[in-house]
Amino acid sequence: MAPETDPQASMNRLRSLLREASLIQARQYFGDDGVATADPAPQCRLGQVLERYMAIVILNGEDLRIVFKLHFDPERVAAYRRAMRCRESELAHPQIVDYMKELSNQMGGRVCRILGAQAVAMGMSVPLCTRGIYELYADYDAKIGAIVKFGDLWRLQGAFGELYCSCYIEMPGDADLRHLVCLDEQADEGELDFL
Repeated sequence: MAPETDPQASMNRLRSLLREASLIQARQYFGDDGVATADPAPQCRLGQVLERYMAIVILNGEDLRIVFKLHFDPERVAAYRRAMRCRESELAHPQIVDYMKELSNQMGGRVCRILGAQAVAMGMSVPLCTRGIYELYADYDAKIGAIVKFGDLWRLQGAFGELYCSCYIEMPGDADLRHLVCLDEQADEGELDFL
C-alpha cells in the first residue's frame, strides 16, 4: 500500500490524538495538572468489563465514526469528590453519574473541536451512561480493508485514582489522517467570541 494511504499511520495518529485530548480535558475538568495517561494494566484488554459503569459519547462525521467510552466506578468517584469537599448532595449516585457523563461530554467536545479546526467536521451525541457489563457485547476486532475498524484502551491516573478510556473507530481504508494534531485550546481560554 502506498505510504500516502497507509491506514496504520492514520490509526496511530487517531489513537494518539484521542489519548492527548482526554488527558488535556481531564486535567482541566479535575483542575489537576498531575493527571497522566498510562497504558492499561497487563490483565486489561478491549471488550473486557473494566468498571461498573460507562459514560459514552458517539462522534460521527462523513468519513469518521468514534465511540468514546469512559469506564468508572461510582463509589470511587464519590470518594474522590468527598475528599475534594463537595457537598453531600453532589455525592448521590445520580449526581456522580451526571458528573462522569459531563466529563465524557467535554472530552468528546474537545475531540470535535480539534478535528473541526483541521477540516474534519464531526457531530456528537448527548452523553449516555450504561452498565459496564454491556462492554461484553462490543466488537473491537481490528479490520483493515475498504473500511478500517479498530479500538484503543488507556488509563488516566490522578488524585481520583484511575479511569479507563476506550474507543472504537471506523474510517475509510483510503483515509489519510496522519496530519491531525491535538491542539491545546488553553491558549484561547478566557477569550470571548461574539456572534
